[in-house]
Amino acid sequence: MLKQWQKVALAKVLAGDEDRLAWGELRKIVLTALGAWIAYFLLVNMFVRVLNKIVIPFLDVPLGFYLAIQGTVVVFGVALYILTKRASDPSR
Repeated sequence: MLKQWQKVALAKVLAGDEDRLAWGELRKIVLTALGAWIAYFLLVNMFVRVLNKIVIPFLDVPLGFYLAIQGTVVVFGVALYILTKRASDPSR
C-alpha cells in the first residue's frame, strides 16, 4: 500500500501532465493569433501604396494609412478575443 505522501506526489505528477497539455494547446492558440496579426500587418503594408489611392471621404485619410493604423488594432483586439474564448473553453 502506498503511503499518504506517495499518493500526493503521484497526484501532483499526474496533474502536471495535464497542465503541460493545457500549456501546449494555449501556446498553439497564441502562436496562431500572433501569426494572423502579423499576416494582416504585412498584407496591408504590401498594398499600402495601392490602398492610399483611395481616400475615405468623411475623414480625408488615405485608406492604406487608416488600415495600417486602425485596422491593426482591430485585428489585434479580435485575435485577443478569440484567444481568450478558446483558452477558457476546455472542450475546444
